[in-house]
Amino acid sequence: MAPNQTALTSGIPDGLKSNEIKTKKEILYEGNFYDVTEWVKRHPGGKIIEFYTESGEDATLAIQQFHQRSTKKVIAIMSSLKKRPATSQDFQTMGLDTKTISRHKSLTTDFLTLFEELKNEGMFEPSLPHVTYRLLELIMFAVLGVYLLFQESTLLKTLGILSFAMFQGRSGWLMHEGGHHSLTGSPKMDRFIQAVVYGLGDGMASRWWSSQHNRHHAMPQRIKRDVDLETLPLLAFNAKIVKNPKHGKSFFIQNQAILFLALDTLLVAIMWKVYLHPRYVIQRGNHHQLLFMALHYVFAYYIGFVPYIITVWLASVYIFGNFALSHTHLPVTTGPLHWVEYALLHTMDVKPSALCNWWMSYLNFQIEHHLFPTMPQFRHPLIVDRVRKLAAKHGIPYQCEPYFKSVSMTFENLDHVAKDLRHN
Repeated sequence: MAPNQTALTSGIPDGLKSNEIKTKKEILYEGNFYDVTEWVKRHPGGKIIEFYTESGEDATLAIQQFHQRSTKKVIAIMSSLKKRPATSQDFQTMGLDTKTISRHKSLTTDFLTLFEELKNEGMFEPSLPHVTYRLLELIMFAVLGVYLLFQESTLLKTLGILSFAMFQGRSGWLMHEGGHHSLTGSPKMDRFIQAVVYGLGDGMASRWWSSQHNRHHAMPQRIKRDVDLETLPLLAFNAKIVKNPKHGKSFFIQNQAILFLALDTLLVAIMWKVYLHPRYVIQRGNHHQLLFMALHYVFAYYIGFVPYIITVWLASVYIFGNFALSHTHLPVTTGPLHWVEYALLHTMDVKPSALCNWWMSYLNFQIEHHLFPTMPQFRHPLIVDRVRKLAAKHGIPYQCEPYFKSVSMTFENLDHVAKDLRHN
């Protein structure tokens, strides 16, 4: 909810240079505006902080939830920044009407009440047995996959390919949880686990992933904010992201319902592996991540090029295909929303079952995950009823669909978007 230019310039001496005014950046946090003009350049989480310097945004809940395990550090950083109280004039220039401001205030109060309840109940406490189980599972899939791939039997080789693909895919799931600091209770240790697992398991860089994923998590389905909408030229999950009509009529877009899993996921995975991720870590000097990524290709060398490419394709289908179920077919937005509104209106759950929970590593509880990103994901089933009550109290829909219906919705959306763009 940063104020607009008028609010920033009120009371400023005439002698102040205009470029100094324009470059000043503020975020609204707990009722105060903080000057983050210089801090944005050093923010470890990337460009996401700049999104909250724009008019209509309130960074309070995003900071609290993203940095729930680093509260002392957040307090120290915020204390070092210049601040000023938010005034009624500031709120008038944010473009939010009185009714919206009141609704958001009530929603924040109830959300924070629930958050404190969950903290007091130990819902955010780490489970080392669970983390150990997840790591052992990865080792099992990797060892079994490599062993079977060296057998003579075609059936056993095929099972080896499936097992090694699961190793890569489930490395992605565990890496994701490490990136949200929901594994051990220590952000530093979680980042290390994330780097090792993503590097060895997928040959990719956790730093790059985190810098991109935070944008999605903060503002899902928001155009020009959510990186998961930036899928051109291969895909268009919503017609509104296509600005050039020619792009909407391309071969890839017009056949995206077929190509999404058949080809697109593999192309993206390869581009990440051989270009985007290596370039990112080399430019930033993240040599330890480069080492973990390089070790991944020791696996690739020993199992052979063709079997390896097949495992990469299967793993990409597993990861990207499941991630798509909870977001891509939902409406997009262009304006600022409340933290809770983003989670409830622009994500959805996939109906839980023991198999689905394991298959999606509890990310079928996407609403709960977006509300409380640092909560260990296996605890999400325990809070569903209370999140539903929060949604009902504020008249916000809570969407949860069976797995195969979610798959159908995803591919129907791809087909409908292609048809809309064809006739545009």
